[in-house]
Amino acid sequence: MNRVNSKNIEPSLKEYFSIITSTTSRSDALKSVAALGIKHFGEYITPGSLNLSDEIEINFIEILDQIIFELSGSSDTISEIKDYITDDLYSRFSLTLEALADCEKYKANLKNRPLYTEDLIIIRRKNLKEFIPLLIAESEDITNLEKNILKTLLYFTEQVHLDYFYNIFRNTSSGYIKSAALLGMKYSSKSGLNWNSVKDISNGLKELVEYAENFNTEEICSNRLPENMEEMTFILLHLEKNINIHKSIKEINWILTVFSIVPLLNFENSWLTEINISLSNIILQIDINLMREILKNESALIRATNFIDYLPRNVFNRLTGRLDDMGMEFIYNLNLVIEKKKKSMDAYNSNILTYISWNPIESL
Repeated sequence: MNRVNSKNIEPSLKEYFSIITSTTSRSDALKSVAALGIKHFGEYITPGSLNLSDEIEINFIEILDQIIFELSGSSDTISEIKDYITDDLYSRFSLTLEALADCEKYKANLKNRPLYTEDLIIIRRKNLKEFIPLLIAESEDITNLEKNILKTLLYFTEQVHLDYFYNIFRNTSSGYIKSAALLGMKYSSKSGLNWNSVKDISNGLKELVEYAENFNTEEICSNRLPENMEEMTFILLHLEKNINIHKSIKEINWILTVFSIVPLLNFENSWLTEINISLSNIILQIDINLMREILKNESALIRATNFIDYLPRNVFNRLTGRLDDMGMEFIYNLNLVIEKKKKSMDAYNSNILTYISWNPIESL
């Protein structure tokens, strides 16, 4: 497969932006966007095929791929549903495009429209601190974005009062949100936090609070491995924010071991979706040289392939460029593990077998 880097996306942004700003009909605009997308990237595109690591660009390409599917005539969605899909895709595509092509216009428009999940990715990744009061004000009313808003606020804890995280922890029944709120309290605890009072309102999660209280954010390997969904969520949200500070083989090995535990936990679908997004973001930012060195070890490679095969295909499609960057020796060792039958695989649903078929050894 042909791989390009994210710099090849940048020149095309102006063309998409011109379509969106000059075409009054949303349907017509998206048809033109779909045609342009096919011209630039073909009928099927993934973030991995473009070797993207920026979360905003990843999101942009995934929306563009959906537009191509829905508007290029390959979808048989009934017209009433298609109208709703068209409006949704147009809004998400145009705001993401604004953030990439004209951030000042994006910021001006954000104040006058509803929030989308894409906005929270953009606020996080572009460090738009000025919108934190808006997120705090909106968080009580937008329940479908509650997880995403809270996750975003973890990146701006200096601007969020400790009581905000404390009250969310006390009032929610969601394990994901409890874990994220605990992480917010952990980051804010230097301003004065009585962990015993948190344990008193933990509603049966005293051990989780103790895990958060004792968690060593500086020496990640000194922490015990997660034993349940809440602890796993706490760790992954922390790693997603801080992965760039981990620069030793010992640390990366510990992180990859954490990943291998995820398939053993019984996450419900909505919770699992957020976990998988965090996992993909961490993998895309892990030091590639350290990961390449670790995965020369056969047992570590087998553990990694088990985990990669567990991922849903849309998440795997974010990571294929990263796997390419691992190099020929990595792909050769993958083939070797499969040939030795040290890794059992579903021939129809295996991400690894799909990847190997794209990258046969003889082509390298």
